[in-house]
Amino acid sequence: MKSNIKLIIAVCFIIWFINDSNAHSAKSNFDLDDNGLYDDYERKLLLDFLGEKYPEINANYDTNDDGKVTVLEQTTGRLPLSLRIPKRAIDSTTKVPWALNLFPEWLMSAYFQEDTVIGNVINHSSRGTIIANATQANLSLQPAKTRKNNGIEFTENSGQHLIMPGQRDARWNYRWMLFTFRIDANTGDNAETILLDINHGEGSNKSSPKIWYNKTNGLSIQYVGLNNNGLDKRIITTKNGVVADGKTWNVIVAGIRYGQMFASVNGILISSETAQPDRFSGEWISNTSSYIGDKDIGNMAWAYDSLVFGLTEPSEAMVQKMTGWAAYRLSTNKALFSNGISSIDLPNKHPYKSNRPVMDAEDFPYRYIHNEKEWTAWGSSINSTEVKVNGGGERVPTDDFERVFYDDFRNNRVKASFSGESDLWSAPGFNPAVGGKAQLIAPNETDNAYPYNINEEKQTLLLIKKNERWRGSAFYSVNDLGHGYTWSGAKIFRIRSMFPKIEQENLPDGLFPAFWSYDPDFLFWRTANRIEIDWFEFHGKNGSWLNGLASHYHYAHVPNIFAKDDSSYKSYKAYGGELTEQKSKIEGGLEFWDGQYHTWEFVINNDITYINVTIKDEAGNDKWVEVGRVPTPPTYLERLDLQVDYALKYDYFLEPSPEQTSFTIDSIEVLQKTSNIIKIPKPFISKPIITGEKAVGGTITCQANLQDITDIRYYWFADGYPLTYTATNTYDITSEESGKEIRCMVKAVGALNMPEAWTEKVAIAE
Repeated sequence: MKSNIKLIIAVCFIIWFINDSNAHSAKSNFDLDDNGLYDDYERKLLLDFLGEKYPEINANYDTNDDGKVTVLEQTTGRLPLSLRIPKRAIDSTTKVPWALNLFPEWLMSAYFQEDTVIGNVINHSSRGTIIANATQANLSLQPAKTRKNNGIEFTENSGQHLIMPGQRDARWNYRWMLFTFRIDANTGDNAETILLDINHGEGSNKSSPKIWYNKTNGLSIQYVGLNNNGLDKRIITTKNGVVADGKTWNVIVAGIRYGQMFASVNGILISSETAQPDRFSGEWISNTSSYIGDKDIGNMAWAYDSLVFGLTEPSEAMVQKMTGWAAYRLSTNKALFSNGISSIDLPNKHPYKSNRPVMDAEDFPYRYIHNEKEWTAWGSSINSTEVKVNGGGERVPTDDFERVFYDDFRNNRVKASFSGESDLWSAPGFNPAVGGKAQLIAPNETDNAYPYNINEEKQTLLLIKKNERWRGSAFYSVNDLGHGYTWSGAKIFRIRSMFPKIEQENLPDGLFPAFWSYDPDFLFWRTANRIEIDWFEFHGKNGSWLNGLASHYHYAHVPNIFAKDDSSYKSYKAYGGELTEQKSKIEGGLEFWDGQYHTWEFVINNDITYINVTIKDEAGNDKWVEVGRVPTPPTYLERLDLQVDYALKYDYFLEPSPEQTSFTIDSIEVLQKTSNIIKIPKPFISKPIITGEKAVGGTITCQANLQDITDIRYYWFADGYPLTYTATNTYDITSEESGKEIRCMVKAVGALNMPEAWTEKVAIAE
């Protein structure tokens, strides 16, 4: 009997504890009006709470003492909040209700119905980093907000629409979109109504994204890119789960993730009827306008609640989270129900079927955090004597590294960077300023600045002149969207190349070839500063002068309040000087325009970075020597691409002749530490494995061994040579792989931070 009483008391205590815990969690709901957005008053409550819980981020955010905190007040003089909240917050038992603007740096242009007043909508002002207000001056074409929470309504057969300025950089600035709408398919004379059209027009990156509803086919979402067959139209159409009764809100989250279009409609992932091409990109655009609504009279009656465009490529979990946010936001607007309007029901297995999203690990993707004091101390400490302490001496061993990438240019793999055709080298890249005085051009049949020698298996970059204007060349290991080959952590970059033999007195001083890297992160986070490392840069003013390891931390591409300093940080150069024997201690010295191949090696260890190069010994064989060394700054260990270009940098006195303007590349190689390659990051449950017939003509399969992730890329290599990267997990073995070792690197692009894991090598029978 006593034991039963004790059991009852224990159960009562547990119930009390749970209720008390729930009550404590409820106290952390700072979204007082439950609209899924933090206004300035609510933001102050949130920051006060976070400051108490995490003292390291406590500050006087309310600088004007008005009882509110604006986004500007939250951010001025500080890193964005998401980069300052400590990691232990992720595992906290107190859950912070998630709002789409919890971390406002994610939002580029956002339109919420709260930002309009009752009556005709002349102007729907946008929030976010890019202000692109949606306007309509014509009274008869203005949609209306008839009552609070009903959304912006477009009357049937009206042609009502709002106009937004075109977004030239939408492919980078608007990586994802969220759209909540309701539509009545029983209205309107036309069979089809356009709801949204960004950068209206025909062509790549035009009408991307575009959303329309057809009474027969249902909802369609479109992105348009470019490939070698012309336009690359990605269209996903569905009727499943879309409610078109005019009263029920629908939720779309869509975008491009690592070359594949994704779309979630009312919590259901939908896909195109046919398989998408593996890669996606598109050309620059200009002179466009964007539209909310259909200009054609005959439209169905419809309305929207929210339209949001945001940064980076969200994980699968973040897509679910944004969907759950929208469903919660719409379902808590009780005023809607009295008017017969309701929110969509999410699928039973959806993680936010009955729960509001909270702040969690998905809100904290890895971001480089720059320490200006450490950066300045590192740059200021560079000492020429210490850099050259082993100049001309033997290079340090690199036995703990192994090859992960090796292109000996056995095939012509330089393709247009703005096209989905490129699966290795992309030209001319996303930065048109790289060419200096020479305009960069893409590979083409008319003006070939990228000649490929099929017999010698060599790739050349040229400077060419046409109609008194110079054209330059460049190729990157990523395409214009930043998709491709990149490497993080400790690594080795090597390039074997040659310049024609030109005597110093004949050397045109405008020549400016370079081998260098960006961290493509700034293509995904447009409010982030930009990392650049120039491994070598040569110029025609002095044929033995090395600009080595020029290290930059640049301004953000899009002016914003979230970059800690929106001007360029000070740049530093580890090695700037002549490689004569006297000054470099390299036997015989080194001239770059000497008509000989040299292999340049940049060994980025966690502590020290080395510059090495091959010279000829007495027998005419290659011999490695060290050029210089410098302590490794954090930027070198970030995820970097590889870039090669030939530019005209300076005002030149001697005009280059055709035989002087070639930069011939024999090979490019990347190595990484074996200890890093064998790691198995989450959410991999084990190392990926290769199965199947390992012989010419056979098909092998890469088993990813991932948990709860479906969006995956497979990078295939043969003895380090990059065969392709694809969304398909199979590879058909050709005769070129006979006798070689194949390996697959799996990139979980649907997971937080897109982690990578490698298979073991498998031998292919000869």
